[in-house]
Amino acid sequence: MTEETKIGLQDAYSVETPEDNIDLYKNWADSYDEDFVLATGYVAFMRCADFYLQHPMRISGPVLDVGCGTGAVGVVLREGKVGRVDGIDISQDMLDQAGQKRTASGDIVYTSLIQADLTRKIEIPDNTYAGIVSAGTFTHGHLGPESLSELWRVAAPGAICSIGVNAGHFDSRGFADRIADDVERKVIAEPDIHIIDTFSKDVEVADEYSVQTMMVVCRVL
Repeated sequence: MTEETKIGLQDAYSVETPEDNIDLYKNWADSYDEDFVLATGYVAFMRCADFYLQHPMRISGPVLDVGCGTGAVGVVLREGKVGRVDGIDISQDMLDQAGQKRTASGDIVYTSLIQADLTRKIEIPDNTYAGIVSAGTFTHGHLGPESLSELWRVAAPGAICSIGVNAGHFDSRGFADRIADDVERKVIAEPDIHIIDTFSKDVEVADEYSVQTMMVVCRVL
């Protein structure tokens, strides 16, 4: 891929439909780790995984990495001694990259990889996972808060969820209201919400992409 056609943050932040997402990552999967994670100083994925790993009420069992992409979050979870991590993503090309990920000791990162569109019901039974982690799924704009229903559904009672939402979307797209409603309906416990930098301040990115992430950490009831 030439410098003129190189994919970057502007492309990632402009997707509007599931089809846009598939098309983008079909062309970006091979170079995503280098062009995005490393080049932009993307750090939100590490914080997202750490909030889960450090949660004092974490229960044992498998963890679902939602919007797993090429597997950056999964590596952190497995290095953090999570025994089983499954990944789900709309892009088969990104899943193919995630399937190649290994821990420092050479162990495979993901036990299972699932291609699915989160705007629809996903083929996972109720109450399957002890943890749900999602670093970048709710950042590009094509997924709204209605997709949270599927995450709560596949989470077991007591499951800890660590979910990143673009700070600019949190109120405007209705995430704040939806989470408050789910607390009121006793679907989830009152969450801890942390505002974090999406990118490292050590790496210069264009001002319009120096965004923050609302990290929602909650327990499913």
